Amino acid sequence: MIGDVPDFIRRMTVLLPKGWFAQQTTNLSGVLTGFGTAWAAIYTFITTVELLARLATVFGPFLDMASVDFFGAALPRRPQESDTAFRLRIKQELLRQRGTRSALSLVLTELTGQPPVIFEPARPGDTGGYNAGGLGYSVAGGWGNLNLPYACFVTASQPTSGGIAFFAGYGTGGYPYYGDLSMVTIPVSDADIFAAVTAVLPAGYMAWTRILA
Repeated sequence: MIGDVPDFIRRMTVLLPKGWFAQQTTNLSGVLTGFGTAWAAIYTFITTVELLARLATVFGPFLDMASVDFFGAALPRRPQESDTAFRLRIKQELLRQRGTRSALSLVLTELTGQPPVIFEPARPGDTGGYNAGGLGYSVAGGWGNLNLPYACFVTASQPTSGGIAFFAGYGTGGYPYYGDLSMVTIPVSDADIFAAVTAVLPAGYMAWTRILA
């Protein structure tokens, strides 16, 4: 295997002057093994550092350190969250759209699996209006207020279920399947939802948020 002790011994052996040493000697073998062990350790260290230098390949606690480098304490690993799932969340946050209505809708949809209801009291598209459509008592639209130009009301929902997605529980007659903790849907707390809303809002904008169980 490239980079292990036998590989380095083989590389050094083929470079030795022919005829200087017997094919097998204890002293020569010990010297070559010593150098090979040291170089194999250096090679392993270099290849590991190479993996840790890229978000696509960093792993374990070093992935947690990468999250701290990018986001401080704002994006910790969730309980039982795998490296693959955590890496995906880090990438999403790095490239996340922010400061728009669609960004707010997207982050809550990704987090909870359900799109939020967003109402901006200064936006005719939400309130409706005469000759503007989208207006009906107790049916569509809502009371507008031009004194709230930089505010919205957000209704978010908790995820509908936990467990392992797409598979029925034991004894329910569904498809039999062996799962593990890495497949369990991670619960989303109210704090997670509030933090997600705050993270995408533009400066000076307010989002009154309620959460439905």
